[in-house]
Amino acid sequence: MSAFVGLLGVLLGALLGKGLERLLDLRRRRDRQMDMVFALHAEIAAGQSAVSDQNAQDEAAYFLANEDPVAPADRSDFVFDSLKTDISILPQPVVHQIVLYYRLAEQSNLMTEFLASEAYRRQNHEERLRYRRSMLAGLEDQRVAASAALDSLESYISACGLTVPQRSRVASNERSNRSDHRKPPHVST
Repeated sequence: MSAFVGLLGVLLGALLGKGLERLLDLRRRRDRQMDMVFALHAEIAAGQSAVSDQNAQDEAAYFLANEDPVAPADRSDFVFDSLKTDISILPQPVVHQIVLYYRLAEQSNLMTEFLASEAYRRQNHEERLRYRRSMLAGLEDQRVAASAALDSLESYISACGLTVPQRSRVASNERSNRSDHRKPPHVST
């Protein structure tokens, strides 16, 4: 009988240990999830700010009038890049909006890179203008998707009982070196 009680104690101890370990793992996952939600909020807010600057009326007019618009693609989405191998860390209510925003951001980057290609340069004036108009429409889609993603993140944060961060307006350098887009912007050291 004492052997049975001892064995039962060992089994209960093992089950309790595994249960506590599982609870600790769930707590760590939730903490990591919330860290990612807040980091994505900051990254998407910065992206939305940059896109808004690029799509401002004067910038859009300049972009359409410029026959040789070359600019670097924005490859600074390191928070989302770190999630690509484990997208399941994101809470289900926000995944769709987040993925949509980053898909449009990647499409924008690919279109920006195409501006420097020989294939773009071989197009006639009307084709290049049509392409640039399509880029501006894509940037507007990206801005709208950013707003939806931020709304989704903010709803989730609020539902978790946490304070929703303000959407920061980040100054961009989109207006640097307007004189000649074939040259990189001047960087002082």
